[in-house]
Amino acid sequence: MISERSHILYPALALLGVTVWFVVLQARGLAWSNGVFEYPLDDVYIHLAIAEQIAMGGYGVNAGEYTSPGSSPLYPLLLTPFAGSEAQRWLPLVWNIVGLVAVALLWGRVIAHAGYRGAIGVSLALLGPVALNTAGVAMTGMEHTLHAAASLGIVYGMCVLADEKRVSWVLLLGIVLAPALRLEGLALALVGAGLIVLSGRIALGALATGLALAPIVVFVWYLTSLGLDPMPNSVQAKLVGAEDADVGRLMRMIGTFRLNLLEIPGLLMLGFIAVLAALSALTAGLRRWVGLALAAAGLAHLFFGQIGWMERYENYILTALAAAALVLAHGAGSKLTAFLPAALIAGAGATYMPHAWDEYRFNPRGIYLQHAQTARFAQDYLKTDVAVNDLGWVAWRNPNYVLDLWGLASHEARETRIFNPTPGWAADLTLARDIPVALIYDNDEWLGSAIGDDWVRVAEFKLDLRRGFLGEDFVAAYATSAAHVDMLEEALLRFEPQLPEGTRLIFMDGFGGSS
Repeated sequence: MISERSHILYPALALLGVTVWFVVLQARGLAWSNGVFEYPLDDVYIHLAIAEQIAMGGYGVNAGEYTSPGSSPLYPLLLTPFAGSEAQRWLPLVWNIVGLVAVALLWGRVIAHAGYRGAIGVSLALLGPVALNTAGVAMTGMEHTLHAAASLGIVYGMCVLADEKRVSWVLLLGIVLAPALRLEGLALALVGAGLIVLSGRIALGALATGLALAPIVVFVWYLTSLGLDPMPNSVQAKLVGAEDADVGRLMRMIGTFRLNLLEIPGLLMLGFIAVLAALSALTAGLRRWVGLALAAAGLAHLFFGQIGWMERYENYILTALAAAALVLAHGAGSKLTAFLPAALIAGAGATYMPHAWDEYRFNPRGIYLQHAQTARFAQDYLKTDVAVNDLGWVAWRNPNYVLDLWGLASHEARETRIFNPTPGWAADLTLARDIPVALIYDNDEWLGSAIGDDWVRVAEFKLDLRRGFLGEDFVAAYATSAAHVDMLEEALLRFEPQLPEGTRLIFMDGFGGSS
């Protein structure tokens, strides 16, 4: 049973620790960006662009064209207020602060519920969310912080059900929100609903199962009603890449597992799974099923999920596994069993915190200097349709058409890039839509082989500093035919004096006044 003191103190300590670390990371990013606020990932602007189209009665990133470039059913809806205005840009920060607070408060409740006291309880409450990179994930502006909060709500609700024999509103809310925020949230949501069934509440468990499935069913129905695939393009692009287009599903699943275990967070995840499986053998009743179910959900992520890219993809499951392992370890009554999950959490802190301290400061400035400036050029100087391979900033608040050659917002581009990448394939897409300019990464890793024979490389935007989490440190500006060269060059010459310090234009021979 939670003591009155600990159920107030531990959430407060968790909130204090993670808030301080969040402010430190944001301050370092602002300092490196000379006071300019920017998100460290361009993906935020994909959601903002989707929200903008939703507010106008559409879905996707271009007016009048239905596409599915986002994998979250709910998050774009949360970003629809103030659509198309500068105020909308702050909503991802607001929602991530909400998620940060929710994770901290729920984490503190988990530690209190588990029964930790004294210095151990204080340390776990204060440092747990910091070590698990909650602040770093919140910095991204994406839906992952809210997803982690919903996942932690499921774990906390499961523990309350196992120990107090009651179904809390936190459990039901987590079951609804987890799959609504991220499709992979369905695994934990069904785990929570299954525990309700095992507790003997069959009708309520069936209702919870329906609540878990409802967001995804509605999302799939909505996509198909628009004539889109039931699986969003953004998900399909991550599930199958050009390098494994001919690989079967089983081999891709095994390959994903192997790749995830090459990363330290993947090994930590496997460690938590092993601890939960072992602790389940020492535990009776519903607590045993809590451990086994969470271990199964962790394995599912290792086989089907991703790890990395600002460490946001694995955050929800690592947080859930850590919380469940701490509860079961304390219940086992041995200091050794309690040491194991604490050591894994410390390992997470040793992995995430130095990386966040060293690397995250570069990301906002990199996005500002590359993506924001590319968007300024396209929207304020070029003022025409463009093709890109890194969708986001360029699409948000852009009245002109944006063709996504990577395929998150284009089924045709994704299918061609992965399954039929004949030399120069992007030229057919730009010609079909009469798109005069492409702003792309044109090396072999990205779209080097997609460039049309008639395309003319006029210049490139080049960063002068460490790039952070960017695909490349340059963006090449192409005219898609000789007829568009003068227009592109003239716009680049007008824009060049407006570039901020840290990025510059490099004109190819024969352009920009060179001879």
